Amino acid sequence: MSAGIFIALYRGINVGGNNPVKMAALRGLHESLGHEAVKSYVQSGNVVFRTKGTAKDVSADIADAFAKAFGFEPKVMVRDSADWKKLLSGNPYAEEAIADPTKVHAAICEGTPDEARLSALLEKSGGSERFETRPGVLYLHAPDGIGRSKFAAGMERACGVAATARNWRTIEALAELIKELAPS
Repeated sequence: MSAGIFIALYRGINVGGNNPVKMAALRGLHESLGHEAVKSYVQSGNVVFRTKGTAKDVSADIADAFAKAFGFEPKVMVRDSADWKKLLSGNPYAEEAIADPTKVHAAICEGTPDEARLSALLEKSGGSERFETRPGVLYLHAPDGIGRSKFAAGMERACGVAATARNWRTIEALAELIKELAPS
């Protein structure tokens, strides 16, 4: 089995001063697992690397090693480069992302988000947000920003599955790191 390119998204580290983990230490963890060409993007826990295995197996290995190294267990969502390509091409808010990539988000989910619960939350919150779900992802357009969004604040709970969201600028930056690791 040849090595594939994977993206690990950590939920709950380096956000609001909680659970601090330096990116150099996180890259070192990945390298200790035999991951190659490890690159991180911004402080919130986004890592791209090459290794052998499936996303599920790689995720389990990372979670175990992380807990031993740092003493707590964040959620780690791992996707391979083919999944990332589908995530990029499936964005129903592509035009909005071109206009302002900070207003479009993708929540990577462990399973399919519960569309009925999300619709109920959107109606209750009364905001200007729009969303669409796909297996393993929720796309969100938040034209007024995500910081004060009542929908965004309750989104993961309404999803009914674990999720971690990134703005479209980050999604595209990770895609560029994938390209850098792809064989020429």
